[in-house]
Amino acid sequence: MVELKDFVYELQRYADQTHVLKDKFEKLSEDEKVMVLRNAPENQPTPEEHYKLVFKWLSKVQEAAGVVQKEER
Repeated sequence: MVELKDFVYELQRYADQTHVLKDKFEKLSEDEKVMVLRNAPENQPTPEEHYKLVFKWLSKVQEAAGVVQKEER
């Protein structure tokens, strides 16, 4: 169970970083966004898509593991 807790902790950190990356991407100009996406690895989702996928994954893992999210204040 310790390994699962560690994984969920790291997945939460990863999800938080995808949120930061998405926010930074959204602040780019349209030309900069095009350049970033053009140079992304093949089949790489956009930062917005990646953010959604990771948070969905995190939510499912937390639900399956019975993890309760702390409420934000």
